[in-house]
Amino acid sequence: MDEEARYKAMAYGPLGAAVKAAMPHTEADPLGVHAAALALFSAAINGKVMQPDGRPVVVWTALAGRSMVGRKGFALSTAEALLADAIGEWLSLRRQGGISSGPSLVQTLFETEQDSLTSEGGLDGRTLVIDEEWPTTLQLTKRCPKYSGVLRTSWDGKRISNVTKKDGKRVEITVNEPSLGFHAHIQPALWSKFISATEAAGGSYNRILPVMVERSKRLRRRDYKTGNPLDEIKVSASLRLAYEWACKETRHMELSDVSADRYDDIRAEYEDALEELPEDVSCFIERSGEQVMRVACVLTAAERKTVVTVKALNAAKAFVDYSVASVKQLISQSNVVKSRTIEPLDVKIRQKLEMYGGEMTSTQLYRALSSRYTAAQILNTAEDMADVVIVQERVRRPGANPVVFRLVKVLPAPHPVEPVEPVKPPARKRTTAKNAVVPARKATAAVPPPARTRTARKAPAKKTPAKKTAATTPSA
Repeated sequence: MDEEARYKAMAYGPLGAAVKAAMPHTEADPLGVHAAALALFSAAINGKVMQPDGRPVVVWTALAGRSMVGRKGFALSTAEALLADAIGEWLSLRRQGGISSGPSLVQTLFETEQDSLTSEGGLDGRTLVIDEEWPTTLQLTKRCPKYSGVLRTSWDGKRISNVTKKDGKRVEITVNEPSLGFHAHIQPALWSKFISATEAAGGSYNRILPVMVERSKRLRRRDYKTGNPLDEIKVSASLRLAYEWACKETRHMELSDVSADRYDDIRAEYEDALEELPEDVSCFIERSGEQVMRVACVLTAAERKTVVTVKALNAAKAFVDYSVASVKQLISQSNVVKSRTIEPLDVKIRQKLEMYGGEMTSTQLYRALSSRYTAAQILNTAEDMADVVIVQERVRRPGANPVVFRLVKVLPAPHPVEPVEPVKPPARKRTTAKNAVVPARKATAAVPPPARTRTARKAPAKKTPAKKTAATTPSA
């Protein structure tokens, strides 16, 4: 489905018209631009426009898209461009970066209120947190147990506080009616790493509407007079008038009889869907009914009206439905990643020991693995590993002797030699003389013995006669 068909159902009023008018000049996803515009504009009218039950109308959104391909930054920049004439000045003064702890969030909202006391309008704590590196902030928020609670309470518009000490005295900082807006960016692959179903079950993340985004098109820069095609976006005068209308006095939204019936049907539809969904999915979308009301009130306020129509509810539901589909997609991708990356504890222990040169103290090993495992689990697993030795070294210093986990080489066990059974000769059959069978001898022809070879005798040597010599007589 192309971008126009996907966005058509949720484009409503001046806000929807402004997004559609900006699309020819941006590569962002129209749903991403719409989500960012809802977060920015609702933060600007937060505390000025209220739901029928008196709760805030602020809408928190998070764009989930791959780096470069998702064009998350393009979506935010496009929303800022089309709202520049309406809330540009307010946005430059009230915009904050990522806040990673509960006390710092309370302190930021408190200081914003105190700074506004000297302004002409009086007390005004409206603040918008825009976190384009949300995974980094989420990694830090895990260290603060108060962050999730403060975040949830701020979405509800209820009192938040923090206790500090100054000059040895206990000082409590309180914000009675926090007016906090929120918009963030995250990569889908990092969703499961930093956002778990356990935290969502407590309500930390079902107050944020995640929206999957992707690039809508590629623009040819040579077709534009300036290097930035967003400069061609025309600001919306209707949204500027709507912002001025909202700030004049507090506006309370209402539902007509027809729209009230439609809203009851929407709530029933979401509740029925929650019963069929697994808990790891339903915990992210438990507040879909109220999210529809908030989005519809923002769309209605952009029209400078206080009665929410059925069309506004249907457009808001189309946007929330897309967010629900985005949650399911993010969780399905997370399950695939988990199935590929989860390793048993013994493998992780071995990897950590190899990383530290084959030896780690118990403190080092527990810190390296304690984010998911307890000390008892690590110790019991290491004791069962054949290539890990646990020793307690004695040191000449006060304090307990350190326990050391050491990786050793395990020689392969020799293969056992199976005893070879002696081969027994086959048993000879006993035969009686009567039945004995005597094998017949093979008849062979008589072979005469080989003739003896005679050697020729040598002829006897002839005797030569002795020469006669004359006898010599002695002379007289």
